[in-house]
Amino acid sequence: MVYRFNPLSGDADLPDVIKAANNNFAQLDLEAVTKTFRQANGNAIVEGKLPYSGGYGSLYYDSTPLPRLLIGITPDGDVDIVKSKAGISVLDVFS
Repeated sequence: MVYRFNPLSGDADLPDVIKAANNNFAQLDLEAVTKTFRQANGNAIVEGKLPYSGGYGSLYYDSTPLPRLLIGITPDGDVDIVKSKAGISVLDVFS
């Protein structure tokens, strides 16, 4: 639900304005902040919010469905560039 009002018309009181602003911010919070680029066998690059708590950055996949390169906030909370060995998910490095 989106609240629409014209603040210049004088028909909106402060609680309505606050309610509308809070509702609009809640809608923005629900929007996806992740962009995924896909290749024929699955993901190629995931950018934005990553699939673990606090993760943000870029996750690059190899020709298999394994993420191999992480650039951004790691599961440990550090900002880093981490590459895994072939056949190992870069996210498993932090397990």
